[in-house]
Amino acid sequence: MAFKRLILALTAALSMATAPLPARAQSGAPHRLVGMWNVEAGGPVGKCQIELQNHTFAGRLAARSILCMGPLAFVNGWAPERNGFILFGIDGRPIASLAPARGIMNGRLADGSLVVMRPAGGQRMDAAQPQTGGGANPCYIREDTGKCVGPEDTVAPRGPHPVRVLITGLMNIRRERSLESQVVGQVKAGQCIIVNACFDTKWGVRCEIPMDGGATRGFILKYYEKKGRDYVGFVNRC
Repeated sequence: MAFKRLILALTAALSMATAPLPARAQSGAPHRLVGMWNVEAGGPVGKCQIELQNHTFAGRLAARSILCMGPLAFVNGWAPERNGFILFGIDGRPIASLAPARGIMNGRLADGSLVVMRPAGGQRMDAAQPQTGGGANPCYIREDTGKCVGPEDTVAPRGPHPVRVLITGLMNIRRERSLESQVVGQVKAGQCIIVNACFDTKWGVRCEIPMDGGATRGFILKYYEKKGRDYVGFVNRC
């Protein structure tokens, strides 16, 4: 009997020693990032929110989206990366990768469109800033100046209200959203025009503009790539 009691005691002690820690303790979540974030992805319903949580679910830090549309509606996990973080969908695939820039998180969705996230729960963005000379914040260039635009100009306007924008480089106007459709004109750097709304397509983000006094429409690019660098076709003000 004494031997059996000894075996039971040793088994219990071993079980306690090898038991997993609570998810909150082993999550390793950077507390400066945990909390609610306001999201500006230019979605059809405007702003939404994403909450980064400090417990794990299915082996990954948990996250949830609130009133988000498109890919962001399926966010259910996240992971810190360098000075920023990656958002994951319910299928475990990355949805967006974000890095700090001027007090916000700025990044790109997996489909190539841009997203801005602003802290809404007291997160310390100062602690998330990369060291001088290190890291790689997303930089989207305006061709007329050769400089990176601010985060407010990396988001494509999605409606429902038209926006006056300033064209920053020479671009073709096409009749339809497709890059294979007919070229019906051009816009040049320095022009102020109206953008009705931008749309995600398999050719990237295409933005509808009124033509001929509103009688017809055309489409221009919000983003394009040249020699391996990312550009915006316009800034969201004029």
